This record gives sequence, C-alpha cells and structure tokens, in this order.
Amino acid sequence: MKKIVYMWLVTIMSWLAHFKTTNQVIYLMSFADNLAFIRELQTQVGSRLTVYYLPSATTAADELAETGIAVRPFRDSLGFALTGIPVLTQADIIYCDNYYAFLGGLTRRSAQRIVQLWHADGAVKAFGWGDPQTSQRSRADQRRFQRVYNQFTDYVVGSPKMGQVFAASYHVDVDRMRVLGYPRSDRYRDAQWLDQTRTAIYQAHPEWRDRRIVLYAPTYREGVTFELPADFGQLQLAPDQVLVLKLHPHLQAQTAALIAQYPNLLTTATDFSTDDLLTVTDTLISDYSSVIFDYALLPNCQKMVFYVFDWQNYQQRVGLQLDFEQWAPGPLVRTVTALNQALAQPATPQQLPAFNALWNTHNDGQAGQRTVRYFHQQTKPYQK
Repeated sequence: MKKIVYMWLVTIMSWLAHFKTTNQVIYLMSFADNLAFIRELQTQVGSRLTVYYLPSATTAADELAETGIAVRPFRDSLGFALTGIPVLTQADIIYCDNYYAFLGGLTRRSAQRIVQLWHADGAVKAFGWGDPQTSQRSRADQRRFQRVYNQFTDYVVGSPKMGQVFAASYHVDVDRMRVLGYPRSDRYRDAQWLDQTRTAIYQAHPEWRDRRIVLYAPTYREGVTFELPADFGQLQLAPDQVLVLKLHPHLQAQTAALIAQYPNLLTTATDFSTDDLLTVTDTLISDYSSVIFDYALLPNCQKMVFYVFDWQNYQQRVGLQLDFEQWAPGPLVRTVTALNQALAQPATPQQLPAFNALWNTHNDGQAGQRTVRYFHQQTKPYQK
C-alpha cells in the first residue's frame, strides 16, 4: 500500500511540475564506477549537471563534490517526492545507471530524454521480462515495470547484441538503442589507469608479483547465502598460482569465513575492487557475472572458466540468457573435478575475438566521449 501511495504522490508532483522546463542535466547514481563519464559530462554541460546519489554511492559522490560537481543524496521518501521529483520532471535530460521504480510516475515531455546507461557491459543473467519471477508477479506489478521500461528514450549499449537483449527484456523498440559503447568500459582501454592500478596492487601485495593470479569472482546472489560445494577444498592449483576470492562487497563476512575454511587455498584483497584485480588476473573463474565482459577487454586476459555448480537451480530461479552456452568464452563446469581439468588446460585466447566482436563492438576506450557528444552536440530532440 505504501508503494501505491508513494507512486501516486510522485505522479501528482510530476504532473504539477511538468508545465515548466529547465536546461538541467541529472545523473541518477547507484553505482560508484562511472565517475570518469560523469566528469566528461560535467566538462560539456558545466553547472547544469547535478548528480543525485543513493546511500550506496556516498563515497563516490564525495569524490565528485571535491571536484566541484553538484551532488544531492536521495532515496524514495516524502522529501524526494516533494522536492526532487519536480527537478527531474523539468530537467532537459536524465541519465540513469539502474532501474529506478519512481521513473514510472514521471510526466515526461516529448523533448525530454531519459537515458539508460546501465551498470554492466553485457548480460549473462536474464532480467526484465526474461526473469522467471516476472511472470509470477501480479498484472499490476507487470504494468508498473513496463511503465518504467517505456520511460527510457535511449539505451546506451556497447554492441548491437546488448541492444537486442534490452529490446527483448524490456519489450521496447530496438530503435531506442544507441550503440555508442559502454562508457564505464573506457578504463579498460586506458594504459595509464592499467599501469597505475597494477603498480598499486603489486606494491600492496608484493608476493603476487611473480605468481599467476587466478581470480574467483562469482556473481552476487541476492537474498542467498553464498556457499561453495563441499568438495571445493579439492581444487588444485599449480605451484606458481594464487587463488584470489572476490565476492560482492555485501558479502565481506562470508569472504572471511571462506578464507578461514580454506586458509591454504584462498586469499583476498579487500583494499582493491574486482575491477582493479582484473588487471593482474591470468585466469578468471566466474559463473553468471557480467565481469567477464570487462575482463575480455584487458590485454592480460588469457583464460575464463565458468564454475556453475548451481546451474539448474540458478537457471530456474534467476534465469540466464538462452544462448549463453553458445557464446561463453570458456568451458562451463559443474564439479571441482571438471574445474581442475579446465584450469590445467592451456589458455585458448582465440575465443576472445569472436566474444568481443559480439559484446564489445564499440568499447574502444572512447565510449564516454561519444555518448556525451551524441546527446549534447546534436540538435534533433527525441520524439516518441
């Protein structure tokens, strides 16, 4: 009932505000890893830009504020509905890095653009209408979801493939897709960032310098305790390999518990993000995570193995892209025995060109600049 009342309030406040317009540019931030694009945007639009951020992105917002970018905290609340919704309704353009339910209540003008940047370069997991849970929701919920999907005038993607996934998952026209490149991917083509990140990692962990790093980065399983199979301790590494575990930041307690359980097998690096650790990784073990699309862009990318021990359950509960097995750039294994065999095999990097041609078509290090130019140096507004 509270959600219904809140959405009615959003709808009313937006309708009352939509008779006026501003030239403001709004960025809705829930993830802290697209700061370079935000700075690029600020260079183009200046003081017109305001970043509204969720509590999870507070540290990133503080960093932006130090460079003079206007930031505002927000969350779904009475205060945001009364003061924030009018600002967004009247704005010239809104950039989003996620699904924001309140967008379904906005009164969007025909010339206003709401741009979905998303927070992943590609998709392994199903989402939107592809999520098995969506069909089990009420008709009212489904209509509410679709109202949000329909609000996005533009979807910025790194490849036609990701555009097709969005169009199918959100039931929107493919002509809303803008194949400009995924701005967050630019860092993986930035030689300076790569060099600085590797140097910092090796300074903090000098024992890794002459070792081959095997990074285990499984996806975040919302509402589920991450548990490894009982035979995980039988994993075999070469003498010069180090197995680094990197779970989602919300699972720090589980990381500590797993390392305590397997002290001679696992280590971690809490002082560096998954993005950082990819720069020194020789072999990536993942499952359904979008981290594979980022890793494929790096010059040190050698091998990927998909340890999908909960394949059937995950597919039924969360859902996967139907053609995942066809384009996965590495073997899918369900047991530790098969994982050992896959790790022992030599790398086959010839799979990467086809994978990148499918998913990283326009991720050449210039995606951020292209996106800013597209939306702020053309005169024809969106009309739909």
